[in-house]
Order: sequence, then C-alpha cells, then structure tokens
Amino acid sequence: MKIGVVRLTLRLHEPSSLKEKRHILQSLIAQLRRRFNVSIAEIDRLDDWKSAVLGAAIVCNDGRVNNALLGKLVEAIGHYKEITVEDYEIEII
Repeated sequence: MKIGVVRLTLRLHEPSSLKEKRHILQSLIAQLRRRFNVSIAEIDRLDDWKSAVLGAAIVCNDGRVNNALLGKLVEAIGHYKEITVEDYEIEII
C-alpha cells in the first residue's frame, strides 16, 4: 500500500473577503473530490483571504499511480482562472 500526499500553496485573485475565499475553495474542493476521489482540505493560511494551502491524499497499491494522479490534480487546479498554484510538493509514503 502506498500513500500519496500533495501540499499546494495557492494564490487567489478575486476574493475580497474570507467569505468569498471560502466559497471559491469549497467549490474547488468539491470538484476535486468528485473528479479525483481524493481526501482534500484547507490546511494552512486559514485567515488570509488571498492565499490558501491545501493538502490532498490518496491511497493506492502503486506509488507511480499516486504520483500521476496527484500530478493531474495539480494540473487541473492550474486551469482555474481565479487561482494560481504558487508551489506544490508531492510525497509518496
């Protein structure tokens, strides 16, 4: 069993309040859960309305599959106009 973990640092362009940030992130997280079947949550910078840190994890028998899936997840987030991926780190345990 292999566990894949990714930590993403995001820059949000549009929110002008924490309420707007939460709305954008809740929508993003729901879409990513459905599309990639991963566990994902906001894990840092909770009170900063222009940035966020998300953590996502997946369990699979093959670490290469985990790495590929998490790479696609990072790529998918990059397609959102209102979000920029500033940094990410993938780890297979």
